[in-house]
Amino acid sequence: MHNLHSRNTVRYYLLLVFALIALFFSNDFGLLDVQKTAIVMAAGVDRDEDSFIVTSQISIPQSSTQGKQTQAVQIVSRGKTVADAFDEINAKTGWYPKLVFCDLILLGKSVAEKNVFDALDFFLRDEYLTDNCLLATCDGTAKDILNASALVDPSSSVAIQKVLSSHAERVGTALPTSLREFSIGYFSDSKSGYLPVLKTEPQQEQIGNEQNGGSGSGNNQGASQEQPQSGNSSQNSGKSAPETNKPVFSASETALFVNGKRVDTLTKEETFALCAVTGKLRLASYAVERNGKTSTLTIKRNSPSVKLRVGKDGIASLDIDLTMTSGVLDYSTAQSLDSLSDAGNISKEFFSSAEKKLSGEIHHVFEKTRACGCDVFRIRERLVKYKNRRLRSYQDTILARTIANVNVRFESVR
Repeated sequence: MHNLHSRNTVRYYLLLVFALIALFFSNDFGLLDVQKTAIVMAAGVDRDEDSFIVTSQISIPQSSTQGKQTQAVQIVSRGKTVADAFDEINAKTGWYPKLVFCDLILLGKSVAEKNVFDALDFFLRDEYLTDNCLLATCDGTAKDILNASALVDPSSSVAIQKVLSSHAERVGTALPTSLREFSIGYFSDSKSGYLPVLKTEPQQEQIGNEQNGGSGSGNNQGASQEQPQSGNSSQNSGKSAPETNKPVFSASETALFVNGKRVDTLTKEETFALCAVTGKLRLASYAVERNGKTSTLTIKRNSPSVKLRVGKDGIASLDIDLTMTSGVLDYSTAQSLDSLSDAGNISKEFFSSAEKKLSGEIHHVFEKTRACGCDVFRIRERLVKYKNRRLRSYQDTILARTIANVNVRFESVR
């Protein structure tokens, strides 16, 4: 009986091997023909009256004999819909656009002024595009941002993804959002969401009254026109003039959306405050000033708690309790040896100043979002999920009826 079972097991494995061999020689498993396919790495969408302008950053593989890396080019197409604009890529180049590797969608200012889902509907319907791709907006045109030659990477989309990484969210420098997360907010009871605002900035800060292009004063066009005075100066710097003038990307500001339209913008400080309440901070930096001296704290972790209390009259209170476990990272003035050796040696005065500052920034975020009707704290959703049916009649007015009680506490790592 045991031998019979062993023989049957061998037969099953042989049949499985033959089946896999048959599939291997009869199917290409969906491999892409790079000669006929445009691999879209990022897509930027702008509007011009009743048409959409799509900027597609396409990866072009180079011949292995040339010893070159993959290059990226931008193709701009136009159509009455986003789908029409993508079809123009095939008409212009003979390549069929594939969005399976698209990790970034950038919306221009003209798109954000109207309902952004006029453009995003196409990406939601596309069965090949992952809904975890990053979504962002900008103050100008998406075309100009994607055409920028960034310092940190030849491909602007790759450089942007580094700025919008999960690490950026953990340290509070940006609030990256995926297509799925933004869509959930749009179709939820809150009908609200936020997107990081992409900007280009000079790679070098201006020192004193520097006026030349190499000082990084922010005038990229004027700097690019300047030539090095001699070949030796170019060699000593180790960088060519165009390389020195390449910008870097920033996403420290956050755009607020209601019903798909941009309504306001959070500053860098307000973005950090919202991230502290809604995200998970790890090793984030927070600067506090007291008596003319500045201390930079390192946030080891945050512990937020957000609860909604609603009275019978429909007046609600949003209780935000936030604990920040912190240590000292640096001071603007020299410290004693004992202070240098202990990261947890922080005076209560600095902690008190940090609590007051962050609490005020959270209040600013709440008042700004409430004034423009952007429910980033999901007050309407909390009302529908956790409160009884009688209180749901206040759903449309609950945001205006809510006040915020913010309690921030900084505690030492020791």
